Amino acid sequence: MISLSHLKNCSTVKSIPEGLNLSSKLFFCTDSRKYHHPAFFVAIPGAKVNPLDVINKLLTQACPLIVYQDNAENREKVKQLQAEFPKTSFVPVLDSVTFLQELSHLHILEWKKISPKNMVFAISGSNGKTTHKEMLGHILNAINPRKIVATEKNNNNHLGVPLTLLQVNDQTEMVVLELGSNHPGEIKVLCDIAFPDAGLTTNIGATHLEFFGSEEKVFEEEGYLYHAVKEHTHSEGFFLINKDDPFLTRFPNFKGAVTYGSSGEVDARISFLENGASIHFQGHSLVATNAHITGRHNKLNLITCVFIAHHFYPECCEQIIAAAAEFRPTKNRSEWIEFENRPVFLDAYNANPSSMKAALEGFKESVVEQGMTLDEACVVLGDMNELGDSSPQYHQELGNFIKTLGFNHVYFVGRFRTDYLKGFAAGAGRPSAADFKSEFRNEVLKKYRIHFIKGSRSLQLESLFDIT
Repeated sequence: MISLSHLKNCSTVKSIPEGLNLSSKLFFCTDSRKYHHPAFFVAIPGAKVNPLDVINKLLTQACPLIVYQDNAENREKVKQLQAEFPKTSFVPVLDSVTFLQELSHLHILEWKKISPKNMVFAISGSNGKTTHKEMLGHILNAINPRKIVATEKNNNNHLGVPLTLLQVNDQTEMVVLELGSNHPGEIKVLCDIAFPDAGLTTNIGATHLEFFGSEEKVFEEEGYLYHAVKEHTHSEGFFLINKDDPFLTRFPNFKGAVTYGSSGEVDARISFLENGASIHFQGHSLVATNAHITGRHNKLNLITCVFIAHHFYPECCEQIIAAAAEFRPTKNRSEWIEFENRPVFLDAYNANPSSMKAALEGFKESVVEQGMTLDEACVVLGDMNELGDSSPQYHQELGNFIKTLGFNHVYFVGRFRTDYLKGFAAGAGRPSAADFKSEFRNEVLKKYRIHFIKGSRSLQLESLFDIT
């Protein structure tokens, strides 16, 4: 529940009506379709809909408070609504999203005062943020039910982060918070809202280069979390530094930092197993296995999350290992599905050069582990978006990479198919998933025993299987 006393300290609030009980606490809602009395409602303007036009149902349920974005049109609407529903208070704000950011910041600071154990664990990075968040959230919820709040889906932006933080209640002990960015400065904004106490930057790769320009700029952006944790905790906060990453290894240690990796001098050494990974630190070892994930990168993600969970709950070692084994990838993200008696690796949510390479290497391992040959495997790759002027080069390089892996049957889908083909001329290009669907379902799917499907979200490659 949210304390209404925070309204006094939100700079975006223009006025507070007389009679509003600021000592009360209420649940909040931003979706009028999901409203339940007696929550208060924050009206966030949509691209086509003014939320003040669709709140009559809320008002007839005696919604106690409506927060709305102030402008001439809305003032007139509120005047009419106030006359009809005099028991509802209306609070105007300069900007609804900025108000939520301020409110969530004040709410999380208040929550941290309840107990020194309460903390925000934040995750940034080019690849694997959502996977880490899902894995860690799954493990922590298994050992500490109803006391963990984690980012839902990929609600990791300027709106999703505040909405996640506002889910925190008095029983919550930890927030697992995913931080996303595709423009410079966005991670700083999110860190200023959340004040993370601990965290991890997964890796640095060629993502959103259309807006960042170079991997060095990506490092500056994603790596801001390191500086935020160090500053907010006076160097006491737990922060994992991936020493296998050529960018992240440049981070200097501080008191709360822990280095990890598979080589070099590290505090926690990772080794890879056939169906999982192990981590060795301070005379201790943890082993995590999982039959539902593929690839070295996901084994790394899993053992890292096991290590994080063990750091905070060392007394729950057996529960942590058991929960790690039970984790399953979320829909359309690095998941294995069975379609017409064929195993299919499907990741139709995101794609960039480093995640593509890692996934392809993992798929090759799986083909061999399942007793098949690469000649029995089919690879379908969609575009990698937001790579800027270097997009053609990155697609050509990935085509070359596929050649080195030894795959023979490859289809490229999307506007960069010709660039892929410059790197792998033996492949075939198709304009879109819609153009390819009939051929894939009637011919390609039946011809090969195992399939790999990955591309950026806009390609909607899951539509090849009628999955939405």
